[in-house]
Amino acid sequence: MFTAPDRFEFADRLALLLSVQLIMSPAPASEITRIEVEKGSINRKAIGYIYGFIDSGLKCQDQDIADYDVGLPILRRVLRKLFPRHGQAYLDFLLSHLDDDLVALGMKVGSGEYKEFFYSGGTPFGLAQFILDA
Repeated sequence: MFTAPDRFEFADRLALLLSVQLIMSPAPASEITRIEVEKGSINRKAIGYIYGFIDSGLKCQDQDIADYDVGLPILRRVLRKLFPRHGQAYLDFLLSHLDDDLVALGMKVGSGEYKEFFYSGGTPFGLAQFILDA
């Protein structure tokens, strides 16, 4: 059973893994976060990567991101930890752009990199690369 404390602990671990990639990306101007290309313009591949990474992490724990009691709280917690003042706005953006081609590309890369990390210990860098490429 994936209890609430388990979900929070797991979300915190995912946020830590993702935050390492954010640290490697260049610091933005003070009015935007590391996944905004410019103020109000979210890097769709980067936000998709985060979703795919979380989704794959949940699958590796035999959980489903579509399960409202599991997926949404974990998404919300990870985004709030990564982007304290922007977490809810990024969650809203993400949920309204799940069928966007660039978001889907990011999801695919994030999912694959989490699986590689989980099964073989590979170091994920895709989020940092999407930020650098933006």
